[in-house]
Amino acid sequence: MRTVGEISAAIEKLDVKEQVELLRILPRYLKISLDDLAWSRMAEPAFEFWNNPEDAIYDQLVAV
Repeated sequence: MRTVGEISAAIEKLDVKEQVELLRILPRYLKISLDDLAWSRMAEPAFEFWNNPEDAIYDQLVAV
């Protein structure tokens, strides 16, 4: 069994093409239903208003 940190480090070592492929297949391994995935993707544009220069400083914050 691997820790989340170990898995994250392994993902960082993948090239971009492999990361994109992982992103495509990851929901299946996380047992995320296609419906749930579709709903989350449909909701993304609702948060687009946060993509602006005034709020850019918050994009650099890291949760602890």
